[in-house]
Amino acid sequence: MGDRDTSDSTQRVACGLVPFEADGQPRWKERAGLTDRMRYYGVPGVSFTVIEGYEIAWAKGHGTLRSNGDANVTPMTLFHAGSIAKVVSAAALLKLVQGGRLMLDEDVNSKLRSWYIPDNEFTLREKVTLRRLLSHSGGLEDGFTNRTPSDAVPQYLTPGGVAPSITIQQLLDAEPGIDVDGHTRVTAIPGSQYRYANADYAILELLIRDVTGKPFPTFMLETILGPLGMTSSTYEQPLPPDLRARAVTEHDHSGKAFAGDRLHIPLLAAAGLWTTPSDMAGFVLEMMDSYRGKSRQILSRAMASEMFSKQIEVTQNPLADAAGFGIQLSGEGKGLCIVHTGGTWGSTSILWAYPETGQGAIIMTNSATGNLMRFEILLSIAREFGWPLEL
Repeated sequence: MGDRDTSDSTQRVACGLVPFEADGQPRWKERAGLTDRMRYYGVPGVSFTVIEGYEIAWAKGHGTLRSNGDANVTPMTLFHAGSIAKVVSAAALLKLVQGGRLMLDEDVNSKLRSWYIPDNEFTLREKVTLRRLLSHSGGLEDGFTNRTPSDAVPQYLTPGGVAPSITIQQLLDAEPGIDVDGHTRVTAIPGSQYRYANADYAILELLIRDVTGKPFPTFMLETILGPLGMTSSTYEQPLPPDLRARAVTEHDHSGKAFAGDRLHIPLLAAAGLWTTPSDMAGFVLEMMDSYRGKSRQILSRAMASEMFSKQIEVTQNPLADAAGFGIQLSGEGKGLCIVHTGGTWGSTSILWAYPETGQGAIIMTNSATGNLMRFEILLSIAREFGWPLEL
């Protein structure tokens, strides 16, 4: 931990939230308390970790694991990271590139064995490559990305304690009886535009399994989670009993707890990570150290720089103007910012960090109703630590 007076700092952050209007506009002149905003949004629990000066400044948990429960959230409480999982998955794939087992610019169909991207007029012009999948520029469209937490829970999600039985291949092919909106296909020239799709990382998960011959959770444990000491993190579903005992219950868009406490998803690389903000902060710090040439534990400086470089322009996004590998990017130089949000049918989260200044935060909630509240907390942290952040 840093030398900053954490008691004063955490108090100011907890009392300095910038409330948002329902349409997402911040009320800049107002301040609100965290407890009141949790009550307002119906968020039972939230946890966040702050990075300052290339180290963890502090970590705090607030509220309870379950609505009306008596078990308190602590920095050791596990949350569903949602799409923040992609950031960790991307680093693991880059590790394979670094080791020569994959190439960023080769056709991924040349290494896939368990499923192939269907060829059509678009792939005849350009191929879907690892670089393009990592940066959501492969031109793919799927039937399971555009649903929102207010939609009915898809049938392929399973309650806590039950492993998903639907396979990635079934989701990609939209097999009859599978609750998706259509099969996965390339609908734009690969490399021509940014298009966010969970199918990108579903295919990357298959690629890892096909190339390494290992189950995805095992590969991630051996490649990232274990080496970085992320002992409160897992891609296993259902959660191992020791981690399940300190994991939150997820709550839907109306604030109701899910039967079975939480939801599991077949798309592990895209959204299957359960973790703590502190574990994620440790990962972010490692990536920033690699980017600065201070560590080679996971990635070389060159590979981390590639991860943090602008691969494709992102338009009409208030948080970012480009995509890197597994992350979104905004700003340049000292103002370079890496971003990723996470949202599921029962959780919300955000990762926000400045590699050039060693600042950042990871915020996680256990309710789909926490979408705006995570940004209210983020703005309070930004003010306390002097970030160049405006939304």
